[in-house]
Order: sequence, then structure tokens, then C-alpha cells
Amino acid sequence: DKCGATDKVHFILQHVSPKTGKREEKHLKDPPGVPNDMLTHLYGLIIYPDNSFEVHVDGEKKSSGNLLTSMDPPINPPKDIDDPDDPKPEDWVDESKMDDPEASKPDDWDEDAPAQIADPKASMPSGWVEDAQSKIPDPSAKVPDD
Repeated sequence: DKCGATDKVHFILQHVSPKTGKREEKHLKDPPGVPNDMLTHLYGLIIYPDNSFEVHVDGEKKSSGNLLTSMDPPINPPKDIDDPDDPKPEDWVDESKMDDPEASKPDDWDEDAPAQIADPKASMPSGWVEDAQSKIPDPSAKVPDD
């Protein structure tokens, strides 16, 4: 229904919490707007067995979603809940990657070795032009007029 000056179709679901046994109100996160005229309107709600739903105004679907994901607060609470009183350890590093203090190079590591090693079995493909241009001009390209 339209309630006060909020100009939205309210969809409020009362749900009994399986943990506390108390009734909780769940509201549609993104409710559709109410027609802004002085006419009477028919509001409808269709709830399907797969927990999906549709909100209709005058027989026209205005919103749809899933009861488990489209309500606020959610019917199913999140699996992980942040604890505001849980401090980070003293040695916590916020960077996505960090150096491993226990990592070391292998015993046979050679700092003077080349970055790439030539392959003695490699050969140039037939027809390879070693001094060919890496880029060629496009004959159909035109410089734009300024």
C-alpha cells in the first residue's frame, strides 16, 4: 500500500526467526513506485513455490525477486558476520601480496645467468623475413580534418 509520503508500494513480510522464535518484519529492498494520480489502483502480490515473487499494480508486473535475497533484512542471515570487537593481530599485513620471510633462492641459483637461454635446436621458419617492418601503413586510413 501507499504509506504517507514514501511514494512506494510496501511489501512487508512477517517471518518467524528459527533461532529466536520472534516475528521479524522483512521489507522489499527495491519497492516499485506508486502511480501518482488520484485514481484507485489494484495491488497484487504473487508468491511462487520456488520463493520467487511478483508485485503487480493494476495487473502489470512492477517488481519481482526472490524472498530469500530481495528482502531487508534478509530472511537467511549471512554465513559470516563481521565482529566489530575483533581486532587484527599485531603483525597483520593489509597488502594483497607480501614477501615470504622464510623464502630463499635455491643453492645453485646464479645471479649472472641470462634471463633467456638460447635454444640450439631452434631455427627460423621458411620464408621468415628478419628485417621486415613490424607495422605497415594502412592505405585506406585517412587523416581527419581538424
